[in-house]
Amino acid sequence: MNISGAHHSNLEHGRVGPRVTVLSDILKPEANNFGLIRLGLAMAVLVSHAFYFKTGTPKAEPLTAWTGHSLGEHGVQVFFFLSGLLVAQSLAHSRGLADFALARALRIFPGLLVCVLLTAFVLGPLFTTLDISAYLSDPGVFSYIARTLSLSTGLAPLPGVFETLPAAGTVNMSVWTLKYEVLCYILLAMAGLAGLLNPRWRTVAATVLAIFIALVFIEPPKSAEGYTASDNVRYFSLFFASGVLAYLLRNVLVLDWRIWALLGGAFYGALGTNFGELGTALFLGYGALMLAALPARMSRRFANRYDLSYGVYIYASPVQQAVVELLPDWTVGGQILAATPIVMALAFLSWVIIERPALTLRRRYAPALDRLAVRIESIRRPRGAH
Repeated sequence: MNISGAHHSNLEHGRVGPRVTVLSDILKPEANNFGLIRLGLAMAVLVSHAFYFKTGTPKAEPLTAWTGHSLGEHGVQVFFFLSGLLVAQSLAHSRGLADFALARALRIFPGLLVCVLLTAFVLGPLFTTLDISAYLSDPGVFSYIARTLSLSTGLAPLPGVFETLPAAGTVNMSVWTLKYEVLCYILLAMAGLAGLLNPRWRTVAATVLAIFIALVFIEPPKSAEGYTASDNVRYFSLFFASGVLAYLLRNVLVLDWRIWALLGGAFYGALGTNFGELGTALFLGYGALMLAALPARMSRRFANRYDLSYGVYIYASPVQQAVVELLPDWTVGGQILAATPIVMALAFLSWVIIERPALTLRRRYAPALDRLAVRIESIRRPRGAH
C-alpha cells in the first residue's frame, strides 16, 4: 500500500498554466539531471577538501571568505536539499516504513562497509608508520571501523596513518554528515506516519513545514567549526526540509529562471545576517531544480545508469590524504588532478560491485515486508474491526 494514502486530490494531476514547467514534470529519472548534479556536488566536496588537506585550515578555501561557507559545505547543503526531495518521493512510493527503512539502509551501509574495510586493511597498512603486525593488533584499527560504521564520527583516526600531514590524522572526514542524513530520514518517516504525505493534508503539511523552515535556523552567522550538535541538526534539517517542501509543492512549484534570479538577490542580501542559511537554502535548492530540468541526454543517461556520487563522497578523503602523503610538493590543483581518476575508479567499482547489487535486495525482500506490514496492521487493528 502506498504510504501517502489511497486518495488523490485534483491538484495531483493539475498544472498551473500552458507551457509552464513545474517540478512534477521532471521527477522521473529520465526527465532530470539529479544524478548528474549529485556527482557534481560530490566532486565539489573533493575540490573543496583539497585546500584543507593541503594547508590544514578550512579557511584556505577561497569561497569561505565570501559566503561564510566553503564550496564543499555548499555542496553538502544541496545534497541535503535533493535528499529531502528524492527521499520524500521514495517514502511516498514505498510499501511501508519497513520497505522505506530497508531502501535507505541498503543505499548507505553496504558501500560504506566496504570503503571502511578497504581503508582500514589496505590503505592503513600501506601508509602507517607502524610495522604491519603492530598496526593490525592496535585497537585503534577496530575503533576506526566501529566509530565510522556507527556514523558517530568522520574523524576516527587509524594508528600511524597520515599523522604528520597538515590535516593530521584525518582519514575519512566526509562521512561525518551521514548521521545527520539518517536522522533526517527518521524524522521524515515519523512525519510520514503523522500524515505529511497524505494528499488530503497537503496544504496543512506544506504550511507547517514552511513555517518550520522559516524559523528553524534564524540566528547570527558563525563559523561552521563553532556549531554544536544541536546547531548541526537544525542546520541540516533546514536544507532537507526545504527539499521535502519542494516535493509537497511539486505540482505548483514553477521552474523559472526569473524566480531563481530573485532568490539570488535574496541570497546575496541575506549573507551575513540571521537569515543567511534560509536564503542559501532557497537559492541553491531552487537552482538545483533549474539545473535538473536542463537537457543533458548522454550525461544524464550515464549518471542514471552509474550513480557514482556516493562512492566519490566516501572514497575522496582517504585517497586525497594518500595523494598529499605521496606528492606533498604538488599544488592543490595538481593534487586534485591526481586524486580524481583514482576516486572515480573506486566509485565506479563500488557502484557496480557493491551498491547496485545491494539495492536489488530490496525487491527480493519486498514480499516478506508486505507480509510484515499486514501482520503489524492486524495487530494494531482492534479485534473484530473491519
